[in-house]
Amino acid sequence: MHYLTGLFAWIFEPVSLAEQRRTERYLSESADIFDLERRMRALDQGRAFGPYAHNG
Repeated sequence: MHYLTGLFAWIFEPVSLAEQRRTERYLSESADIFDLERRMRALDQGRAFGPYAHNG
């Protein structure tokens, strides 16, 4: 059973890491604090813009 847990972690971790990097990049491109807050709200509500939109 431990083997399956490790296998699933190995398979799905890169997706999670890629999503985290995409989110960090999206937030780091904010023009100012107001844009950052708008982007954070958009992510919280599941409605990011452009290539950063999460479809899942």
